[in-house]
Amino acid sequence: MVFEGHTARLRDAKRVRYLARLLANPGREFHVVDLVGLERGGPANLSHVTEPGLRFRDAGDAGELLDARAKEAYRRRLAEVEDDLEQARALGDTSRMAQAKAERDVLARELSRAVGLGGRDRRVGSAAERARASVTRAVRHAMGRIRVHHPRLAAHLELAIRTGTYCTYLPDPRVPTVWKL
Repeated sequence: MVFEGHTARLRDAKRVRYLARLLANPGREFHVVDLVGLERGGPANLSHVTEPGLRFRDAGDAGELLDARAKEAYRRRLAEVEDDLEQARALGDTSRMAQAKAERDVLARELSRAVGLGGRDRRVGSAAERARASVTRAVRHAMGRIRVHHPRLAAHLELAIRTGTYCTYLPDPRVPTVWKL
């Protein structure tokens, strides 16, 4: 990859090809299932594949990570823990405060794992959720490798690459970028 006149050479790997796909199509959103599917069966030259509407069938899932009753129970317990934390602060009980903070962190982490952006429930075992986690991890790993060899390129990518269920490269329109991939 050449950026601002400096070259970063990276070993060919799917994580780098995900980046190449995004960089070759600035502003275009790719569903993570499509990125994974194109990687598995797509052509070697990524820059010319731009089939809009390409979709791979989702084999289904095992349901919501937490049902409504479980989420409500987590929220009730979280409120109880917050009250307990306030009481511990008022009494100056650092041991009780530490225990309440630890429990609050666990509850909050579980709730955030079960609920995505906009309060949408995450589904257990869905192809889209597995692909989202895999692609996000791969792209972040590739940017970490790039940071070692080309910190300015890594900084640019961290600002311009958006990951999630849909991934896209949104460069600053005021700074034209031409890629050699």
